[in-house]
Amino acid sequence: MNEIPGIKTPAWLCFDLDGTLVDSVPDITFSINEMLISLEFAAVEESLARSWVGNGADKLIERALAHAQNKLPEQGLFDHAKQLFLDAYDRNLAVKTTIYPGCTETLKYFLEKQIPMACVTNKPRQFTPTLLDKLGLSRYFSAVVCGDDLDKKKPDPEPVLEAIRQLNGKPESGYMVGDSETDILAAKRAGSGAIYVSYGYNRGVPVERHKPICINELGELQRLFE
Repeated sequence: MNEIPGIKTPAWLCFDLDGTLVDSVPDITFSINEMLISLEFAAVEESLARSWVGNGADKLIERALAHAQNKLPEQGLFDHAKQLFLDAYDRNLAVKTTIYPGCTETLKYFLEKQIPMACVTNKPRQFTPTLLDKLGLSRYFSAVVCGDDLDKKKPDPEPVLEAIRQLNGKPESGYMVGDSETDILAAKRAGSGAIYVSYGYNRGVPVERHKPICINELGELQRLFE
């Protein structure tokens, strides 16, 4: 692999999951709506649910309930709603979830180049390995760090640093690839390179202010480091 001026050839790569490798919003929306309807709230459109994704299951549920009742939920309601959502999503984990174009080819390319990769997600471990297995993506990752594995989630750097430790790497020698400010901040705070994919669930936040490398599709990642 030849190094492009100003861009280091990576010793490792970390990838976010939802909004970066896969579009899971259809199944998440279905499960959120099962939860809301069970609680006698109105269902929501997929476009709205899409804006709630990216900071873990707890934040997703909190946003849905806050929308439904125009205030933050009380703890008892939140706990009940969370169990309803987890049960629904467990039944609908990979029904309509799809892999983004260029994802499999890109992961295969870096695997063949013997660059170790990790999946670093705020998604709970209850769902992450199963989803990766069902979509045929597990074999590409030497490490998987989930949203409830540690005390802190992205944008805290600790999940990225934990993945780097598992890959036997150094923070400054690779890149975190993600679709949101959450991913970019986690990478920057870890002392790593950051690559932003523009097609995911960013909710309109101006991520460019953090000066990541920006790509419009995952296939461009190969061309950065050919």
